[in-house]
Amino acid sequence: MTTISRWVVPSYFTEEKHKTDELIFDLTDHLKLMLKNEVWNRKFDYGFSTGLKNTNQIEIKSAVIKVYPRFISGYINEKRIPEIIDKVCGKIATHLKVKSYKEWSHQIGCSIIEIEYNTKTKNIPSKKDLTDDYIPHYEMEFIEKYHQQLAVLKELASFFLAGLHLSFPTQSIMMRNDTPLNDGFFQIKSGSKSYATKVASNAFMHEILIETSKKSNIDINLKGLASVWHYDLWPLKRYLNAVESDQISMDNLLDLIYALEGLFEKNTSSDFVKSMCILSLCKTRKDARQMKGLLDVAYRIRNDIAHGERSYDPYDYVKLEGKETLAQMIYWKMKTIVAVMMIKGISKLLNNPEMRNLRFNTDDFINLTFDK
Repeated sequence: MTTISRWVVPSYFTEEKHKTDELIFDLTDHLKLMLKNEVWNRKFDYGFSTGLKNTNQIEIKSAVIKVYPRFISGYINEKRIPEIIDKVCGKIATHLKVKSYKEWSHQIGCSIIEIEYNTKTKNIPSKKDLTDDYIPHYEMEFIEKYHQQLAVLKELASFFLAGLHLSFPTQSIMMRNDTPLNDGFFQIKSGSKSYATKVASNAFMHEILIETSKKSNIDINLKGLASVWHYDLWPLKRYLNAVESDQISMDNLLDLIYALEGLFEKNTSSDFVKSMCILSLCKTRKDARQMKGLLDVAYRIRNDIAHGERSYDPYDYVKLEGKETLAQMIYWKMKTIVAVMMIKGISKLLNNPEMRNLRFNTDDFINLTFDK
């Protein structure tokens, strides 16, 4: 008998041709490699608990993420999302109180992180255990499994989001939303027994345009990322903070710049960081001047916010190349620059086995400047 654990969350991913067909990403080998490399020994985490340390990668039969893109146009089925979730997860008992997903709009999408184990989960609480007393009854063995399996799901979710954001750094718009969607639930199913509880997240609500025609890009990036995921990739952690949900502000620009600066040695000047970006990403003098202007504005905003000079609303205007532009456009443009620099940093890390972190230095500057 096996055990299936799932984390079901709302998402705002768009398929490039506006299709809503299920997209399945098989991450089994990646997860096993991450656990084999004892990913829990990192100096920081992406949101998991200590339960991750007790996971035996041999017990994992499969690990997949099922993405159901958001609805753009066509025949409207207002129960689209609940029907998808019920089909995958089965009927969820009302006493578990996770029915809020039935209210999710048909216009958004959902993502299901799913791991199947070769082992049976014992002592899954029954309706009687949860409702016959003032305090729900959980056995310790089940509580340990609960935390362990949820930890693995969250780790896999962070890994997948990192791969998606770096592969498809989508530009969107900062919306004013007084009722943001922060929801989701965790399910454990073994044999005929099932348990579910609310575990909310809005991490998958940051818009991503998934270019299925370039799926090989994310396959390559995820494979490379899995082999170094156990390292202390602090810049990547800051990048994920910058794209943490759909509720972003100009303060998240600071996370992007901190992520960029984290790719360099301590006390590296901002001029050197800018120069490396220009040399790494620009092909013409015109491109270089445009990027220099963008980086200058981004750093000025960063300094104003960090030193309390002023705050920025996403709909404030700033000058870029002599023209007025929305402040939030600096965030979206920087998001792409930092993602590409991050990919280059990971590539360098993969090609240099002695390295243990994402790092550019003067040698990289010299190599980019001179052919010989």
